[in-house]
Amino acid sequence: METNVREAVLYLNPLKTVVKTELIREDGTRLVKHIPGDALASELQAHVHLAPMRSGLLPPGCIALTAFQDGWDITLDCGLDRCTVWYHNTEFPGFPLPRILLRCRVKSDQISGFALGIADTGIITPDTQMYRCPFPNVNGFHLCSGSNQFTGYDTLWKLRSLPGRVISLPFGDDYYKPDCTKLDLSARDLFEHLKDKPPAYYYSDVLIPMGKTVTDFIGGAL
Repeated sequence: METNVREAVLYLNPLKTVVKTELIREDGTRLVKHIPGDALASELQAHVHLAPMRSGLLPPGCIALTAFQDGWDITLDCGLDRCTVWYHNTEFPGFPLPRILLRCRVKSDQISGFALGIADTGIITPDTQMYRCPFPNVNGFHLCSGSNQFTGYDTLWKLRSLPGRVISLPFGDDYYKPDCTKLDLSARDLFEHLKDKPPAYYYSDVLIPMGKTVTDFIGGAL
């Protein structure tokens, strides 16, 4: 190892595969070497140690989790087959639901970037089929949550109450198109038609495959 080094300089040239290194000693003499770029990168990586990022206790139905330096990207299997929903000012208690996946970004204690998808029944796999969402406020996978603020989620475990809270937000008519289901109904007629049906009715008479899978849902941008 070189001693009495006053300064070390790296010269990076994007047109070359080697990196020029220059060590300047206290007496002013210089030592120049050329190092392959991949060897230098491996050496630097070997000396960088990052503390592990721990998730803590995860909420029920967590099927995917990605850790970033400033937050988490999490996908939940909502696990609700009925929930009170609202369409404008009309309440539909115990409304039947298909299998809903919810994805969001958790940063500090705030949640943003909601995505909502309708998945096939059975065990979730990367190839599980996704369907067009039959509800308003969803465009593709993007869920419009309006001006609602989601704060106080300082641990991932607290996300266990999030699906019910999100699904019970009042639906408007954002993004809704009658051809999003086999029934070709207006949004209000759709809610009225579905309110006394079993959840399985979605898969036999309502949902249209969208040609995407759970992998697409988990990997899409928020």
